[in-house]
Parts: sequence; structure tokens; C-alpha cells
Amino acid sequence: MFKNILKGLAIATIYGATIVKADSALINKNAANGVTLEYTKEGVLRKDNNCNVNFINFGIKNDIINISVQKEKNKNGSFNLKIGNLKNGNEGLNRPNSGYTFTNEEIKDYIKISQNDDKIDDFKIASATNGQFSLTVKNLTSCNGLTIKQTFKEPVIIATYLLYSNDKPKDINHSFNIAEFGPSSNNVPYDTLHWDMNTGLDDIREKCRIYIDYMDRNNVASNHWIWYLSTDSINGEKCDNAAFFKTVKKSYVDYDVMDELFGDYYEGYVIKREGEDKGHMDGILVNQKYLIEIYQNECNEQNKDQVICTISSNKKLTFQKFQDEFVANCLNVLINQDEEAEWKVNDEGVKAIFSRYALNIVNYNRGSLPKTENDSVSYKEFKAAHSSGIARFSVNLECNDGSYIGDKCRCNACPANCSKCLNENTCTKCNEGSVLVDGQCVCEIGYKKDNEGVCIVSPTETASIIIDPTETASIIIDPIETASIIIDPTDTTSTIIGPTETASIIIDPTEAASIINEPITTINEEEITETALTNESSSEEATETVEEDKDEKETIDINEMPKKKVITKYIMKPVKTVRKCYVKG
Repeated sequence: MFKNILKGLAIATIYGATIVKADSALINKNAANGVTLEYTKEGVLRKDNNCNVNFINFGIKNDIINISVQKEKNKNGSFNLKIGNLKNGNEGLNRPNSGYTFTNEEIKDYIKISQNDDKIDDFKIASATNGQFSLTVKNLTSCNGLTIKQTFKEPVIIATYLLYSNDKPKDINHSFNIAEFGPSSNNVPYDTLHWDMNTGLDDIREKCRIYIDYMDRNNVASNHWIWYLSTDSINGEKCDNAAFFKTVKKSYVDYDVMDELFGDYYEGYVIKREGEDKGHMDGILVNQKYLIEIYQNECNEQNKDQVICTISSNKKLTFQKFQDEFVANCLNVLINQDEEAEWKVNDEGVKAIFSRYALNIVNYNRGSLPKTENDSVSYKEFKAAHSSGIARFSVNLECNDGSYIGDKCRCNACPANCSKCLNENTCTKCNEGSVLVDGQCVCEIGYKKDNEGVCIVSPTETASIIIDPTETASIIIDPIETASIIIDPTDTTSTIIGPTETASIIIDPTEAASIINEPITTINEEEITETALTNESSSEEATETVEEDKDEKETIDINEMPKKKVITKYIMKPVKTVRKCYVKG
């Protein structure tokens, strides 16, 4: 009888439950004596001559057979149940650099024991070593309805991949060559997800009678158990792969990126943890034959081997169809999704030109882009019945002048006054009005920054100075301005100063002035040679008119001028010049 047990797998269905006897060599051959396993929607029921116990999330087949179950009688007629060789699924569940830790002292917190749905708290963890532990349930009177369930501290990290042949393997629960998988055959996943093992394992067990299958212990990244979950893991309800994936997909807490990449065409066929620092989900495409993977360069945080979007189809894409599908499936690379691009194609690749940027699409190690508008995409072909090919292209962002490629693959504005720059801190070319100094654009002389930091032409000023004709005065002008002095605000050729009135000196900003850097001196009477006309009837005002086309000149009678008025020469501050003006009393 024992030899027959070891030779093969005997499966029978009794009242909706699958009974499985030992199927392979055991660590302890004696452990199989009198042991049978029943796979139900409630768990894996281990039956022996001692006690029948239902185990949940401790594995299948020899994982359960190897568990030791012993009774220790108490004086009051009850007994303690010692259960050993239980695999600690929380050990190394996630890699340590993700922040995950788990100690043996935490084991009890994640073990749930019940009997006929009544919770049991009277148990202890007896020992824990090499990824296994034992426990003791105290003061039992019967084993009937006893369930030991392992729960998990946190969701497991899962990297997603695609089997390029697009043909689900017949034998799933083992490792495969990474070169057979995408993206890019370089172990960079499409996305990294988090799968809730507590809800996921419950759902797939209740739906399909599929259970976690533990294998060997591994020490990559940290000590952990290798395990698999697929339609090869008992599958008492004979679920197909579509039903399997639909059930487990619900327990992914962050599946959005995969939906964006593949929509409903991706179908995972296994969730597993092998000799890697995180778990995997491998899958295939359904109802699609051709796949294009798009990668992106030129961004600080963007891995050049990370797929940013995919384009799947049942036929090879023409150039026009490639344009349409790129816009529809690769929205994350389009800065303005409402803007239409001007498309160009040549031997070097495809270019989409927008108003503020361009996207250059080039070949990336598998397949090739169209070379003319009448050409189609070429694919790397596979021989599998359900797949025809894969193509990979890389897209590079090209920003217009005045912007640079930011960390999130977007065109960010250069610093103020930069026409070209490397980043937010380093300019390489400056706008007019500024010059490049140590990677910065600083304002030139004659320019100053406005409120937004842009260099603009410094504005000129107009000033009005009131002079009492009975006093001496100096004109002080801001040394950063240039100006001409005009006595009459309405006529640049006339000066009106009455004997007892004051006059305004208006600075004309359109003319330059010469700076006279000398002490203030009184104008000699002989220096006044300008012509003047005196109108006695206009409230003692005199108007000086210079007539350029006449040769004759009039002379001012100095004796008639008020003796109390002192005419002075007006002096600017140094660094500026001013024209000398002649006035009459």
C-alpha cells in the first residue's frame, strides 16, 4: 500500500471535495503513513489516525503531509495539540530594502486558530527555525472542526512580465529563461504591483480550489520560501486561465498602470516568488497577435528599459495606423493631448512635431519602424500558434528653445532671460539684454529686471525744477539718466522768465547732455548773445526767439535787466552732462 502511494497521484471526488494521496518522495517517509489530504474550499484537510486538522495557506501535497501532529493528554481529560514543521510564509515575504521586516516573535500575530468557527486564543509558538515553526494548542477536547490558518503581514510585491510566445506553458510551476519574457528581456517589469495575499488566496481557494504551493527555501535578498499559484496548483474546480486571472486580479491594490498598458488583453497565468528579490506575475496576450513596446529616454527618473506604453493589434500597423495608435495608447508622452502633430518619416525614424516640442521615435533592438508613408511596422516573429511578433521602439523628447527636459519627461521653462538651458539652474544662451556669466543670464548695462526677473530696458525720467530768479541754484540730475535742459516747457527755442517770476527747467529725455564737473560760476553779461524780443504788454514777460534764416540779430541791453537777479550756470552730478542754457532777465 505504501509503495502505491508513492508511485502516483490518486484523485477522487467525494461530496465536492478532492482527496489527494501522497505524490512524491517525502522528507520523512514515515510522515505519509496513514495520511490523506482533502482539498476543499475551506482549506487542505489533513487526516490521520491522530487528529484531522484543516490547514489554510501552508501549501499543498508534501507541505501538508510533512506537518507533524501529536496529542499530549492533560490530567483533566483535555489534551494539548502539538503541530510542527509549519512553513513560515511571512519570512522574507518582501525584500528588506522595501522596508519589510518579520521576526519570529510576530508569528503568533498572523496565525488564526478556530474550531467550528469559534476563535481559539489559547495557543503558543513553541519554536521557530530555518523558516519553519511549531505551535501548541492547549486544552482541546476534540479535533473536530479545527482549523489553523496563516495570514500575511502585508501585500506581496509583484513584478509583471509577458511571455512573448503568447502561449501559456503546459507545466507552469517552475522557473523559465528570462529571455523569453518582456519587456526587453532585461528583467525590468512592465510595472511593480502589490497583491493582497490574504484576500487573494481566500478568493482563489473558494472559487477554484487553487492553493499556494511552497517549494524550496531560498536566500536571495533574504531567506524566503519559493512558491507558486496557478491553475497547476490542484485546481479542484478545473478553472480555466481566464477564470483564474479574473479572480486573483481583484486583489491587486494598484493595477492601474497595467490597465493603461494592455487594457483587457493581458492575462496573468501565474503569481510566484522564486529566487528573486520580489514576486512575479507572468502572463500572455489574449485576442491580439502583434505587440509594440514603447520606451523613453532623456529623462532623469525614467529607466530607458522601462516600457511607457504598448500598442497591440491583430494586424501589422501601417504608418498611418501607427500614428493613430500611438496617440491613442501613449497619452502619457503627449504634453497636450488635444494638439495634433505634424508627422514625418524617413530612414532614421518617425517624428511627431508639436508647437512647443517634438517626439523622435526610433528603433530599439526588435522590429523596425516604417521608412516611408506607404510602409508598415516590421515585427520580430515567433512560431507559437497564438503569437506573430514583437517590436520595440524608443521615443526621445525634443524641447523647443527656452525649455529643457525635466525629470518627468516634460518640457520645463528655462530660467528667466535664458534662450537655451541644460536645466533649471544652468543657462547656455541668453536673450537680448542679458549676458551669460557662469551659467546665469545677468542683465547688461542699461537693462534691469522687472517683477518677473526679465531684463528690460531701463526707463528714462522727466524732471521739473523750479528756480527762483532771485536765487542761485544748481541742477542735480540722477547720475544714471541723460537729459537736455529746456527752459520753456512748450517751446525748446524760447525762455520765459519774468523779472519777479520763477521758471521751470524741463529735462528732455530724448536728448543727451554733457556733464560739467566744475564749481558753480556766474554767467558773464558778455556771454549773453542770444536775440530777444520784449513785449511790454504781456505782464512784463519777454520771449526770446531765434530765427535761423535771418542774418540780423538783436542785442539785449544789460542795463535794463533787474540788477537783483543772478543768472547761474546749472551743473549736473558727475557721470552726466548737461547743455549750458542762456536765459535773460
